[in-house]
Amino acid sequence: MKKTTLKSVDDIHKFLERFRKASQFKFRGQSDENWELIPKAGRSEYKNIEDKQIFEHWKRRALSHLDKNYNEWELLSIAQHTGLPTRLLDWTHVPLIALFFAVSENYDKDGALYVYKPYYRVLHNDFEPFGSFDICIFQPNASSNRIANQYAYFTVHSNPEMPLNEKTQEGYIEKLVIPANLKKDMIHLLNQYGVNFLSLFPDLEGLSRHLSWFAENSKYWDNTFDEEEITESE
Repeated sequence: MKKTTLKSVDDIHKFLERFRKASQFKFRGQSDENWELIPKAGRSEYKNIEDKQIFEHWKRRALSHLDKNYNEWELLSIAQHTGLPTRLLDWTHVPLIALFFAVSENYDKDGALYVYKPYYRVLHNDFEPFGSFDICIFQPNASSNRIANQYAYFTVHSNPEMPLNEKTQEGYIEKLVIPANLKKDMIHLLNQYGVNFLSLFPDLEGLSRHLSWFAENSKYWDNTFDEEEITESE
């Protein structure tokens, strides 16, 4: 896997420029660059019970919270985006969204932005989510505001304990490391571009998390503005 390290916040534009004209690439951010690309259901604290069994319990109790009938793929996507351990791993079509997840937590650790171009895509009309295949990409319907606002894609791991890596990637993958000391500046840059908790979690939780972040960083905004810089660039 190709691996590079970001040198400065401004260099992110240069890195992403390579993918501007290629819509096949998907992106994922992880706030600790040492974490494997593995679904929640395959992690040590959840793997002692089958993810399908957890999902069946979830479906029985979730019905009262749902306003329409959803197919199995849509239900699994909603479960994933509300915190259930599933065999889905989140990706996005928008690199700045993935970057937000790479820098918004674990400020003492280097984060990572992954770029993935898969060879295979699951057509949900032809397969069911608990079928037998290795790792494929899946584009969900916009069955929730979070899924829509995050331009969500998922990799589907038929074995949730199987990480996406050089041996299993079935496509092109590379990794950009974001040093811990760049994270806070990066998240302020993303907020200026409209990528924040409020835009990615369009509900009361997102509103509360965004305002909490704003309060925690109240000293960042000093209302300074250098008019000479603007004049010189014109």
